[in-house]
Amino acid sequence: MITVLLALSALLAALLVRRFEGDESNDPVVDGGDGDGWPGLQAIEIGVGPAGDLPGSIEATPENGTGLWRVTFTLASDVLADDVAVSGDFNGWSTQDQPMERAADGRWRTEALLSGGVYRYKFFLDGDRWLTDPENPEREDDGFESENSVLRLGPLGNPGLDAALAPDGQFRTDALQHDGRQPLYLHRISGNRVRLRYRTLAGDVERVLLLSRGRPASPMDPITSPEPFQFWETIVELPAERSEYTFGLENARTCVCDPRVHSLDPESLVELTTPDWAKHAVWYQIFPERFRNGDEANDPRPVRSWTSDWYESAPWEGADGQTFWEYFVYQRMYGGDIAGILEKLDHLVELGVTAIYLNPIFHASTPHKYNATDFRHVDTHFGAGEDYAEATADENLLDPSTWVWTPSDRVFLEFLRECKSRGLRVILDAVFNHVGVAHPAFRDVQERGEESPYRDWFRVRSWDPFEYAGWAGFGDLPVFAKDGSGFDSDSVKEHVFAVTRRWMDPDGDGDPSDGIDGWRLDVPMEIRPAFWEEWRAHVKSINPDAYISGEIWHRADEWLGGRHFDAVMNYRFADAIVAWIGNIERKISASELDRRLLELRLAYPDEATYALMNLVDSHDTDRIASMLLNPDRPYDRSNRIQRNDDYNSGRPHDVHFQRARLIALVQMTYVGAPMIYYGDEVGMWGADDPTNRKPMLWRDLEPYDNADENYVMEDHYAFYREAVALRRDHAALRVGTYRTLLVDDEQDLIAFEREHGGEVVLVAINASHAVASFDLPELASGMRWTPAFGSAPEGRSDEGVRAEVDAISGRVWTRTEDGD
Repeated sequence: MITVLLALSALLAALLVRRFEGDESNDPVVDGGDGDGWPGLQAIEIGVGPAGDLPGSIEATPENGTGLWRVTFTLASDVLADDVAVSGDFNGWSTQDQPMERAADGRWRTEALLSGGVYRYKFFLDGDRWLTDPENPEREDDGFESENSVLRLGPLGNPGLDAALAPDGQFRTDALQHDGRQPLYLHRISGNRVRLRYRTLAGDVERVLLLSRGRPASPMDPITSPEPFQFWETIVELPAERSEYTFGLENARTCVCDPRVHSLDPESLVELTTPDWAKHAVWYQIFPERFRNGDEANDPRPVRSWTSDWYESAPWEGADGQTFWEYFVYQRMYGGDIAGILEKLDHLVELGVTAIYLNPIFHASTPHKYNATDFRHVDTHFGAGEDYAEATADENLLDPSTWVWTPSDRVFLEFLRECKSRGLRVILDAVFNHVGVAHPAFRDVQERGEESPYRDWFRVRSWDPFEYAGWAGFGDLPVFAKDGSGFDSDSVKEHVFAVTRRWMDPDGDGDPSDGIDGWRLDVPMEIRPAFWEEWRAHVKSINPDAYISGEIWHRADEWLGGRHFDAVMNYRFADAIVAWIGNIERKISASELDRRLLELRLAYPDEATYALMNLVDSHDTDRIASMLLNPDRPYDRSNRIQRNDDYNSGRPHDVHFQRARLIALVQMTYVGAPMIYYGDEVGMWGADDPTNRKPMLWRDLEPYDNADENYVMEDHYAFYREAVALRRDHAALRVGTYRTLLVDDEQDLIAFEREHGGEVVLVAINASHAVASFDLPELASGMRWTPAFGSAPEGRSDEGVRAEVDAISGRVWTRTEDGD
């Protein structure tokens, strides 16, 4: 067998050298097609196998040897709508990328090219309504009290169909994949180089070579890959001009090439670079209205007592006929403000926080401020309490030269100065998709109709009667009208750009050091990528070191290729960690966790991976301790007590807080920047919105009403401080390489290694209820593993190279020299 392989390898190399250095007259087909392969090398026929059982709303036909399916989505004619689109994880849940057209038979249709696999999708109607596919019986909870439709396409989506696809000696061609549009397969890295990857089925291919015109064949290295696939990787120099490439495949029986030929254009391949500080950050998310009341003079009226019981009604609540859940709990105010955050910066610094993400602070009527009245100004109840209308009376919305700095704005600018003096970065929540009904542009459109200079700002369905689209169907959140490049109105784009510059360089002197350090983008998938590409260039022109993170709940490949965002809120990390450490009946194994995290690390360029916001909860989920008290739910689903009677809203038990601490340790030691949701570190708990937004617990305000449940957990806080300090003290935990050392499903144990600049840190996480043990890796003479965090089970110690990790616990070691 070895002799045969050597002969085949020699033959293949000879053929490839002849092809790439010889005749150029037989140019291949670019970007797929029916190419005959490269001269001297047979092209494999790319098949996709059977489609599988599809619902009546979907048709799928193989697309011309590309390995893709042409999928037609259809929606019945009796659906009442003026506009329909398909939105799913195959298009980043964009509500605009896949519009449907009404055919002659009255049915809505659109087509998409998809590879085999499993997809979730919905129909999006009239800019504000979601519809699960009525003809598709397979559905799953979408986390928003509704369901997604599920499409299983081909053998990769229906594993039972794969038996006939791999006759002996052949390749599973439906698994062969390279998509240069995805960073997973192609992205530029530092040093003017390019990382390329190719996917095969695990065990199906013995060797893969990169074939590129004018260059020797380049063997690709197999890399650690998620089941059932094997990825192959190579790094090459960026070509000076556009080049074409494909891949050679070899096993014991044959040498062939993939007939799909790809194009590499150095002009269009952008390198993603992210701020170095963001890779070293420990994030802290603050919901300003509920963090601390530092200035009672700016309080809204009426305001609740900070220490009052959450479920007790204030005397004025319900006086107008509203009930707790319908709807006064959503509107209640506690008086949190910027002065309160400033007052408690010591808490953040002591905790080890280096970067703050603030939920919206711009002027708005609600506690959450996602219904902005004005992007130009800080909310008066967060700032100085002045009369907003009087302070801004002479401003022209379309003319930034008329914009003033209100007293509340200046409170925030002073807060920025203080944060920077303490080494704290600050980013703001940018809600550029929609505004509130009190926004001056929307009010003008309501009053003047088609005569308004802002008539093209919003998606108006009817002028008489006046009807408009609200985000997610909420009438108090009118959305900006969109087109293929972003916004329908150029003046909306200009306004957003001016607002961006205002907060990034407040004095307009070209020095951004007095401005915010970046943005977290709310529902960015609602605006076309073309806009974000232009906006990114604008942001980086103001401050090249600014950070851009998007609220993307699914895997964010399409957003992290260098043209749009630096990172995203890493909800996929949260989902995986909670499913391993938190679930019981639906608990995933240690090996499944390892597979999911590996998929994420491969999906994004390293520059993005190290800058991801590794959260576990937020203002949009139940808090982590309550999440653990209510296991086995899909992440962020069925977690609102006002709609889910089976959700346990009581105080979590000690074991749930213990699991929360273990999750925090993973956050502090894994690749990416950890993010703490305010109050998690002191033991706050609660269901999803609005219960996850209770007032922060402070020791100096105790006792709280219902004091046996609401108090600062000092031991919990001490653990967080110690875990954050561990990350702070070891650069390897911030920017080091990652390598899984051990996955033990029987013990429910994972061990991994982080390395940077000669520093090696070993982390072991035990998610089981029993003590776990494993052998520490052998070290060279004169080196040893020194405990850096956690301890052996009570009354025990590590013996030789055998280490023990207590139940629901973690330990960390550093590699040191004897005598250190």
